Amino acid sequence: MRKTDISRYKAKQKDSESSPLFYVKGVGMFALKALLTALLVIFVAGVLVCFNVLFYILGLAAEPSGIDLNARSLSLSSSVYVKNPDTGEFYEYSTLYGTENRIWVDFDRMPKAIKDAIVAIEDRRFYQHNGVDWMRTASAVLNLAGGDDSYGGSTLTQQLIKNLTEDDEVSINRKIREIVRALKVEKEYSKDEILEAYLNVVNFGGTCQGVEAAAQRYFGKSISECSIVECASIAGITQNPSLWDPLIYPENNYKRRNIILKEMVDQGYITEAEYKQARADSETLTFHDHSSDEDAVQTPIQIQNWYHDQVVFDLADDLAEYYSISRDAAIDKIYTEGLKIYCAMDIEAQKMIEEEALKLDDSYDEGLQIGMTLMGFDGRVIATVGSSQEKAGNLVFDRATMSTLQPGSSIKPVVAYPYAVNKNLLHWSSIVTDQPLDEWVYPDGTHGPNNWYGYYHENGLLLVDAIEWSSNATAAQTIKLIGGPQVAYNQAKNCLGFEHITEDGDQYAYASFSLGGMNGGTTVREMAAAYAYIGNGGRYYKPYTYYYVTDRNDNVIIDNRDPISIQAYSKETATIMNRLLHYNVNNCYHTSAAWANVYGWEIAGKTGTTDGDTNSWFCGASPYATLAVWTGFDEPQRISGYGTTLAAKTFSSVMSKYLEDKDYKEFTLSSNVVEAEYCTYTGRLATSICTDTETGYYSEDNIPPSCHSHAGGGVGEVETTSPEETSTGTIPTIIIDVNGDNTTAPTLPDASLPPEPTEG
Repeated sequence: MRKTDISRYKAKQKDSESSPLFYVKGVGMFALKALLTALLVIFVAGVLVCFNVLFYILGLAAEPSGIDLNARSLSLSSSVYVKNPDTGEFYEYSTLYGTENRIWVDFDRMPKAIKDAIVAIEDRRFYQHNGVDWMRTASAVLNLAGGDDSYGGSTLTQQLIKNLTEDDEVSINRKIREIVRALKVEKEYSKDEILEAYLNVVNFGGTCQGVEAAAQRYFGKSISECSIVECASIAGITQNPSLWDPLIYPENNYKRRNIILKEMVDQGYITEAEYKQARADSETLTFHDHSSDEDAVQTPIQIQNWYHDQVVFDLADDLAEYYSISRDAAIDKIYTEGLKIYCAMDIEAQKMIEEEALKLDDSYDEGLQIGMTLMGFDGRVIATVGSSQEKAGNLVFDRATMSTLQPGSSIKPVVAYPYAVNKNLLHWSSIVTDQPLDEWVYPDGTHGPNNWYGYYHENGLLLVDAIEWSSNATAAQTIKLIGGPQVAYNQAKNCLGFEHITEDGDQYAYASFSLGGMNGGTTVREMAAAYAYIGNGGRYYKPYTYYYVTDRNDNVIIDNRDPISIQAYSKETATIMNRLLHYNVNNCYHTSAAWANVYGWEIAGKTGTTDGDTNSWFCGASPYATLAVWTGFDEPQRISGYGTTLAAKTFSSVMSKYLEDKDYKEFTLSSNVVEAEYCTYTGRLATSICTDTETGYYSEDNIPPSCHSHAGGGVGEVETTSPEETSTGTIPTIIIDVNGDNTTAPTLPDASLPPEPTEG
């Protein structure tokens, strides 16, 4: 056997590894692997992007286009229907007419020249493509990807869609949406129908929508009477109405119309002789503004009520979301496409609430305003009003839905306290700390929040008393107890419909949901909806003002008849908060809540004011509906007259009239909540040793222990009854057996109105 010198072999190997060639090969292999890895990553990412784009396009293809050219051509007014309260049948209540400066002209009444001029300059392959000119679109997409959106690449069909939807976002997604819609529209309508709609819809300078309005404005005659050069001058405006308007920039329009005339002859739409004559006419063409309406007969405007306005606003928002169009485009659809809107308004309640708003006593506070929303427990807006003054126009500013306000203490029963009760962190008679927070520091270095009554209760307050006192410090301490402002923010945003609160301003601020000092604010309608949980078993429903809407062919577009709810709190929490707020109205001596009472009815609710008494609220409910009332000024100032009592008094007046013809009933309460006497000193269940007791309401899994005898007496045994949950609100009663002394908790007494209180 031949021997091998291993050391020599290793030495050679070592020399080989140290050679330049070895390092070159190593670097090359590393670069190759890196390149292959990068290519693989790019490939996988590309596949994922392609799939996402494909799914996005398929999703768009399944969505309705939102384009009804036939309805536009007919310029149909829409109808609003309401229910007859006696028969339950819908009847036509009102009609929505458009007021835009647009006169629709049928295709066969338009001169050939205006059709040819538009096609020649805007989309020369209009009659050959299927809605999308792919070569121009590819160029536009490449330019857009490079940050240049000056090159449109849109066909007439795409331009029509952009005008009808007002979807003018500068993005690839918008371009894809436009392309998908264009392909769908081209399948649903003929080329002549599309071109007819385009010529009647797009803007031709000023307020002129469509070629007929343009012809009337610039030449004082119908489009059917316009010459070739006049048609070219009108066609030239639409690409950039502000730049090519002949009344403002006649020299620009001159250049533009001559370019169009050249395109028309080059593409064979007019003869050389027609071109020469048109060019000659172009040199002397003049324009005059014939849009003066001095001799026009002014049609009186019919003022619609506040609810009517809100239906239009709500439907516009819903249509904009449903069709992925702008809000203005949605309003245009409402007034021109013959929709049938089945309104949820209670006519008598609406008349009543508007009359009550006009009665608002501003004798001490000139200019005092009001906003009110009366709402069913399923989110149905029953009635609404947005001003204390006579309504002077349509679609005007509405303080019930458009004013973003600070709710003051009325926010306390919406997030802080019910959330803590829901998590078994507090119960009816829990002792809540009434002390400043370490996290709450004023500019002078002191801690807060301050209480409106000017001091803190050293030993805390029972929860029921904290609500009745409207303590700021206990509310802030409760926000800390539940996990801090972010927990409260998430609950308000995701479960209670507060759409105006902000991440930066409200998510980390203790004041937002303890004192109602919100950065983003809330609306009257949001507060009415947020309070509904106390009467419907803890659920939140998004407010709605119409049951459903159909198109002109009676196809249902949007349907609110089976509203979806969010379980914001448990039924037990809702019942406990209902009873707490009922107690607050009937046993209130520290705020103006008692003024909200309605004789013979159960009322639950809470007042709210802000610093300097610039906002006054009462939010609450009867067994039939919730009602939120706000009073204040458009420009914040102190309410000096009736101060914090005015909102509560208005609540009482409005709710009293609403309940006048209603059958008596009580709140529906959970049978899992038990009624028990508690010691007002300790918050524990009362025994024979307790000298002062009240009745409280507790969930079965969150009942306080009993008071012990100072002489070493035993803890009483707790027994409960369990009747069925009924619409009359029966709650089982806890019976405390201490040394054979059985006692039954008394019912809550009715309270007479206290002296005028002051609340911070």
